[in-house]
Amino acid sequence: MTRMRRRPSLVLALALGTALTTSVVAPAQAASAGAFDGDVTNRLSSAYTVKVATFSGPNRSEKCLATNGTTYTCRTYWLPSGRADDQINGTNWDTDALMVESSYRIYNLNGTYQTVPAFRWYKISDGDNRTCELTSNTPACFYR
Repeated sequence: MTRMRRRPSLVLALALGTALTTSVVAPAQAASAGAFDGDVTNRLSSAYTVKVATFSGPNRSEKCLATNGTTYTCRTYWLPSGRADDQINGTNWDTDALMVESSYRIYNLNGTYQTVPAFRWYKISDGDNRTCELTSNTPACFYR
C-alpha cells in the first residue's frame, strides 16, 4: 500500500511541477508574442499618407531615416485610414517606426510635442502604442 500512495504523490508532484514551470514561462512567451511590440493606429483621413516600418525580419531592402539621425534598414507598409498595423500585418506585428508624408507632431506623455518633417521616420520604442489623428489641423500621433 505504501507504493500505491507514493505513485499518486509522484504524479501530483510532477503535475504541480509542470504547472509551476508553465506559469513561470508564460510571461516570457507573452512578451515575445506581442505584449511589448510597438503599435500604430491611423485615424487620419485618407488625405494623409501614413506608413509604418519594421527593422527586423526578412525582405528589409529599404532605408528609413529617423528623427534620431540614424538610417535603418527597414521594410515599410502603407497604413490605410482607420486601420491599425496589426490589421494589415497580423496580430502582434512589431512596428518600429512611423511616418506621415506631411509635417506631423509626435506628442509626449506630458503633452509636449516635437514637429517631424514630412517623410521623416519617427522610431518608436517597444511597447510604444501610437494613434495618429488630426489636431489643430495638423497630423499628430499620441500615446494610447
